[in-house]
Amino acid sequence: MVKPLIEHIVTEDALLALEPEWRNLESRMVKLPFVRFDWVIPWWRHLSTQAKTVRDELFVITFRTAEDGLLGIAPMMLTHRPNLGPLQFRQLQFFGADPNLTEVRGVAATAENMSLIYTWLLDHLGQMPLKWNSAALTGLPAEDLELQKNINLRYATNYWGPDIVNPILLLKPTWEEFRTGLPRNVKESLRKCYNSPKRDGLSFDFEIVSDPADVESALALFFLLHRARSRMPNTVTHLDNFVSLRSQRFLADVCARFAQRGLLRIFQLKYKGAVIATRLGFALGDTLYLYFSGYDPNYRKYSVATTLVAESIKYGIANGFRLLNMSTGRDVSKSRWAPFEVLYRGVEFSPQSRKDILKHRSYRALLKYLRRRPADSWIARTFSRPAR
Repeated sequence: MVKPLIEHIVTEDALLALEPEWRNLESRMVKLPFVRFDWVIPWWRHLSTQAKTVRDELFVITFRTAEDGLLGIAPMMLTHRPNLGPLQFRQLQFFGADPNLTEVRGVAATAENMSLIYTWLLDHLGQMPLKWNSAALTGLPAEDLELQKNINLRYATNYWGPDIVNPILLLKPTWEEFRTGLPRNVKESLRKCYNSPKRDGLSFDFEIVSDPADVESALALFFLLHRARSRMPNTVTHLDNFVSLRSQRFLADVCARFAQRGLLRIFQLKYKGAVIATRLGFALGDTLYLYFSGYDPNYRKYSVATTLVAESIKYGIANGFRLLNMSTGRDVSKSRWAPFEVLYRGVEFSPQSRKDILKHRSYRALLKYLRRRPADSWIARTFSRPAR
């Protein structure tokens, strides 16, 4: 194995200086928005924490070879809880310690180099154990059993989390070909989506916002409809993921950046000019990634969320996309389309010293305890990331 050239990025200026190389790598990277430069920079600026209770320290790691240049980036940070004192716990983790905004956290690399970058990262972490008490590696390719075996053999205390399921649709050359291959229940659902509004004399229009000048107003509607969807009773629970101003500012920054590069799609379903359903999308090479959505509960009986997905698929087919990523999760709204699944794994481990093992186990026990405590309790405020 070629020995990589490894660099630690510990200042924002140095992180920003990576932009040309990072963007050059993006055209060949896995088609996820969460590992692109225009996601990582806003995340650090809006969602990292510099408080007395929790402090994030930049610890991005790059991997190069003399022959190929930059092959991968591990956008990591060292999180201190609390910032000072004998109880301090230091965890290395990827950017994305947020309430479900960053759906897949991991390295920025091409699919063929993903396992190699994780192996290099694992080897490198083993050479610097005094810096951290625990490391959380996420986004690991589930099919790489050798890498998982390596982790299990190297670290006595490792905790594997549940797999992250990412359903993806393989699009066909035409909508009719795609629709023909769908399960019968989805075909029936689509018929109802389009026929029931017509029976009631309603006509919906499908529009796409992609111009940077229109993003701010489209996002304002998205936040309203996303919140309205989360408050609907007697249905599957959906959280309001953008309840905080902090998360809203973050998403606005991300969308503005993606729009400037022609990669943002805000899908909208309208009735008499008013937006009644909306979903965010990112155009990433041959893949259209569907992110969060929202809709007006007054139009729930017309299954406008399903109509919006169908129209987004039609758009993807008409514009030459090969794949449609339905975002993470194995819920019925996705699985009924019969997608194939990509699985990502995550694991936490500590260095082999007794002190680090004890700290790691104590910290995990503390987190379990905090989940049962009020958010405004002293211990929760001390060890939890501020929401703001």
